[in-house]
Amino acid sequence: MTLQYSLTAAPASQPRNALLGQTISLAIALGITYTSITTNLKKALGTSLAICIMARLGITHPPAGASAMLFSGGDYSWIHMAIMLGGNIIAILAATVINDMNDRRQYPTTWGLGYWHKHFWKGSKVA
Repeated sequence: MTLQYSLTAAPASQPRNALLGQTISLAIALGITYTSITTNLKKALGTSLAICIMARLGITHPPAGASAMLFSGGDYSWIHMAIMLGGNIIAILAATVINDMNDRRQYPTTWGLGYWHKHFWKGSKVA
């Protein structure tokens, strides 16, 4: 929420980074919980892998790294991931409405769909 209301133009606060970063981080963290290593090592490995992959894919979202640490501990399940992602969608929609009421701020500056449109729907015809 801090990114979405204070740093509205920052790439890390845009919906693409927020949703994809959280999804990837939580999936990695929950996958780590199925290993037989110690809890502290799970948290360290889950967080570092999540941050590494987000950075490599260009979808860095700092709160997603914190989520990876929490979820790597093993106290959460896949249903908690769905709840977290639902909360992110609600937060993005609320930030869009509230920020766009102010003439000096706009959120989001981009939805991040240009990449997907350019690479996956290149030849599709839209009426």
